[in-house]
Amino acid sequence: MQPMVNMALRAARKAGDIISHAYNDLDNVNVEVKNRNDFVTEVDKAAELAIIESLSKAYPDHGFYGEESGLREGKG
Repeated sequence: MQPMVNMALRAARKAGDIISHAYNDLDNVNVEVKNRNDFVTEVDKAAELAIIESLSKAYPDHGFYGEESGLREGKG
């Protein structure tokens, strides 16, 4: 299980870097309304994509369900 935890931590750190960089430039972050009182930013989407891409490289057969991107079926 340890290798999976390490990959998850790496993916989370990549997403954290994206979020941290955006924090320094908040005036230029685009915000979309998904539903009433439910918003999404380009930063949300980029962070989610970074996590999925990182984990997909390590585990190409796994599926993912992201809040912004929805279901990405696995090959299993």
